[in-house]
Amino acid sequence: MEYSVVLHVKNMVCYRCVLVVEQELKKLGILEAKVQLGRIALLFTLSEQTLRSFELRLKQLGFELLIEKQEILIENIKQLIIDIVQKDSRLSTKLSYLISESLAIDYSYASKIFSERESITIEKYYIYQRIERVKEYISYGEMTLLEIASKMYYNDLSHLSKQFKSVMGVSPSQYKKEQNYNRNYIDKIIT
Repeated sequence: MEYSVVLHVKNMVCYRCVLVVEQELKKLGILEAKVQLGRIALLFTLSEQTLRSFELRLKQLGFELLIEKQEILIENIKQLIIDIVQKDSRLSTKLSYLISESLAIDYSYASKIFSERESITIEKYYIYQRIERVKEYISYGEMTLLEIASKMYYNDLSHLSKQFKSVMGVSPSQYKKEQNYNRNYIDKIIT
């Protein structure tokens, strides 16, 4: 089956997002679509009316169709980083190289566009995503901070603590002690 149209969607960050978008497509009678994080592949172009209806429904659900190439690039970078962090993957190479290779784009260009549009560097965005994942693990209460540091591939607990404190303003142990787990939506993480 060859898909001829690709729609890019902002804020698709998890498997449940994919399911929600698939359900909306089915409501429109579109049964042959390949939905992945951040993109929908279709066999045919949607009519203007169907596209507008779908776009409106996506907005109501917190998603957004992307048209501009730079918006699509930014969303692809975010999706790649979120995927790495949520899968607790260890970076086998520098983040810049991974982004450049995965998205087939010059990293300096991607970094410049990302920073201009999001008011944050790609590296800082990656750190914020990692800290959000650490906060999630802390809230579960199933692992020690040392186990979390190991699972998240920090060099050691002090590295995790330093990064956590620079983002959150408190150490991970203070955060854990307070039990006021103020977590953020992963698609809304920017400074």
